[in-house]
Amino acid sequence: MDWTNKLNRKIRGAIFVCAALFIFAAASFGDDFFKGDKIDESLQRELVIFHSMSNLNLDPHTSAYVFEAQILNGVYEGLFSYNAASLEPDNALAKDFRISRDKFRWTFTIRQGAKSSSGIEITAQTIKDSWLNLIANKGAYYSSLLDVIKGAREYRLGTGKREDVAIYASGQKLSVELVKPTSHFNKLLCHHAFSAVLDDSSASGAYMIESVTPFKVQLKKNPNYWNAEQVHIPSIAIHLTDDSKAKAHAFNTGAADWIDGTDEIKRILDKKAIQLSAEFGTEYLFFKNDSPIWSQADFRNAVLTAVPWKQLRDGSMFPAETLVCPSAGYKSPEGLNYTDAEEAKLMLDAAKRKAGIADEQKIQLLFAIPDTEYLSNRAELLRGALEEIGVELKTVKIPQQLYLTSIASTKADLFLYTWIGDYSDPLAFLELFRGNSSMNDSHWIDQDFDKLLDQAAWTNESKERNALLAKAEDILLSSGEVIPISHPVTCAVIDLNSVGGWVSNAMDIHPFKSIYFKKVEETFKNVVMR
Repeated sequence: MDWTNKLNRKIRGAIFVCAALFIFAAASFGDDFFKGDKIDESLQRELVIFHSMSNLNLDPHTSAYVFEAQILNGVYEGLFSYNAASLEPDNALAKDFRISRDKFRWTFTIRQGAKSSSGIEITAQTIKDSWLNLIANKGAYYSSLLDVIKGAREYRLGTGKREDVAIYASGQKLSVELVKPTSHFNKLLCHHAFSAVLDDSSASGAYMIESVTPFKVQLKKNPNYWNAEQVHIPSIAIHLTDDSKAKAHAFNTGAADWIDGTDEIKRILDKKAIQLSAEFGTEYLFFKNDSPIWSQADFRNAVLTAVPWKQLRDGSMFPAETLVCPSAGYKSPEGLNYTDAEEAKLMLDAAKRKAGIADEQKIQLLFAIPDTEYLSNRAELLRGALEEIGVELKTVKIPQQLYLTSIASTKADLFLYTWIGDYSDPLAFLELFRGNSSMNDSHWIDQDFDKLLDQAAWTNESKERNALLAKAEDILLSSGEVIPISHPVTCAVIDLNSVGGWVSNAMDIHPFKSIYFKKVEETFKNVVMR
């Protein structure tokens, strides 16, 4: 999850073209994309990154932001990791694995001799304990993704016991029994939440945390990492600042190798270093179903019919009409784009009468927003449109860095998310609204929606599975629960002539362990010698 920076209008056209090219390019990179480079160890040095200020949460079980994931994927590792080019699962701590014929049991072999940064051996029991601790952690955002394991959901909700979770460990063998076939299980396990997390907080990944301050995170190579010979960058310095001029200056003078964001694009001298990609994500608003009014679909759909969709999405390079980001093989249901204030007023009046509310009584909608100019402008747009139908919109402003963690405790009706899929599947979005999911901040529950997600899990035929997931998304959209706005674009500045192992991709994940420095190939214009 991440908050989207809005791009300078003057460069949107160029970025649109670049982003489209990167979508195609990222999809075409194979597993061996980087294997042609011969790595010169004498060129390897500290990698310097500049990122926006952030109250980083570096607990792998409770972290949920994109850049935190970038760091945590380097410090912690589980059975699988993201491939640097394709983002498909690569074997990590799992040397190999087997799926039973009935698809209900997965058995993994943990690499012999794998150790943490403190020298503790990593075994199957390490993984088992890590997952059970994740499930038991009430603040663990992704814990419900392990509900596919027998007994996990019951243990997470407090109705089952730890020992009844069907995770079995013996030496280097780890075996799990599933409630239903889960073809994307190994994709899930790439996420840092499912890493080997040891009691002494030592690193299980390629890097270890050396120090953390509000302005800098310092990482160094983990000498005990199982594949340390293939990790080439000795240390990583991550500077945190909101000074876009300082970030651009650092890159232009060679003091930074990689910076994030869009504010400093116009100041970058080497425009070829600007890396752009459409992201597998969606920016959207959602209703929290805690009030007697906004937990009713009739009231929500009246609001959606009043939403000025075109203006709300103005400036978005990739406007979103659905929740699930379009992907190959997935046919999205009909999107949300219809606006009619008169019809919205009729719908709201009918919902009032049904709920026993007087026609002249105004309905209040409390909108919690990150304290940014962009969201304040969007809130004003909605305020004007809803005023016409008798809905009074009020805003609650929350500091941007505190917004996500405040949603559970904030008494409001409408919230903002920019959700980045953690694996390349429509389910990465739909899981946010599954009943009793640890990721369901909306508290929206629909039994038919849940049944369709369950049915999709039982089919191995991708076309049928995608059709079931599309039906589930259609139920969600028809309920008026979400207001899709846009699909975000990622932006980074990094010179790929001198840095290898980094590629723009739809999840904005760039494994540190794959990055290395390479010799810059100088190019010269033709020179005639006399």
